[in-house]
Amino acid sequence: MEKIQLMVVMAAALLPLLLGSCVLKPAATEIATPREVPAAVIAKSAWEEDWEHTLAAARKEGSVAFYTFYTDAWRTAFTEAMAKKYGIRLDVITATTGGIVQRIMTEYRNQVHYADAMLGNRRDFDVYFRPEGVVGSLDKVIVLPENSDPRVWWRGELPWLDPDTKTYFNDREYVSPSLAINTDLVKPGDIRSYSDLLNPKWKGKMTMVDPAAGGGVTTLMVMFAYGLMSWDYVEGLAKQEPVLSSDWRLTVEWTARGKYPLLIGPQKEPVLDFMKAGAPIAFSVPSEGVYLTTGAGFMLLKNSPHPNAAKVFTNFYFSKEGQTLSSRVTGYQSSRIDVPTDYLLPALTRQPDVKYVSTIDKGFRENEVEFTRRVIQIFGSLKR
Repeated sequence: MEKIQLMVVMAAALLPLLLGSCVLKPAATEIATPREVPAAVIAKSAWEEDWEHTLAAARKEGSVAFYTFYTDAWRTAFTEAMAKKYGIRLDVITATTGGIVQRIMTEYRNQVHYADAMLGNRRDFDVYFRPEGVVGSLDKVIVLPENSDPRVWWRGELPWLDPDTKTYFNDREYVSPSLAINTDLVKPGDIRSYSDLLNPKWKGKMTMVDPAAGGGVTTLMVMFAYGLMSWDYVEGLAKQEPVLSSDWRLTVEWTARGKYPLLIGPQKEPVLDFMKAGAPIAFSVPSEGVYLTTGAGFMLLKNSPHPNAAKVFTNFYFSKEGQTLSSRVTGYQSSRIDVPTDYLLPALTRQPDVKYVSTIDKGFRENEVEFTRRVIQIFGSLKR
């Protein structure tokens, strides 16, 4: 009996402990962590869908054909870039500007469509490509937002030569040098203004390419009449009897060697070559400013045989990456303001404090042919 009582007492003492151990504790609250949403679930924007579709179709086409007058260095740079970035072969056909016109127009009139896009100058665009309906609109081809954003282009708008039809894109608008000097013979303060070239001490001591040969010096003379100076100035410059030549490089060599201390309308490349060689020659920017030119613009041909590959190439070429590559290879400043210019001379880049007139100005284009004839007449008597 005592044992039974002892067991009851012990059980009573242990009961709370046993019950306590059986009390259910609330389960720990689990905080749900957000799961990553699969990329496929995220709705793509219209341009992303367009771009993905274009890339897939472009890779099936496999290649894109492009006409240009650029050098082998440009060809190598862009063929490698297109192959590496997109797996698309870029076939680059190089020719002179005249050769490109002849080839394009022959193919078009014979309904042969080999090329997809090209670089061509604005005169050929105005005279041949636009009137003949050879080129197509680029407006719907520009897909990447970085290319369609007007803020990345230096005029604050997409650089169309033809805003109405959008077929000629000025991806570069760069400074065309108007004057080079022999730094041993021309002191820094001697030429501050174009008017200083009319000083009698410079008579017969200037050289330039014959305006009848065309090119940059002809455009410069027209620009003098159009906006930088006046017709009186052009006639006064002719009276200074600059020595004319048909050889661009020879005029640069004459100036570098001191035969003629002043060179009007120099070609950029030979001047840079002599500068690198240590010759005493440099560009000069008079106070009235200089002119800008496009040199060439990008055009997409109608009935392109590789429309999707051409679309990819167009967007790559207009992008910051493509424009930087082109600018570094050619030495010309891009119309994009986010492309570096640290490898270019200040005299060859657009500056905020310099006045510019441009070959894409409507007034210039409307008067260029008539003004060119008059310039050639004015300087015709100087030929030797």
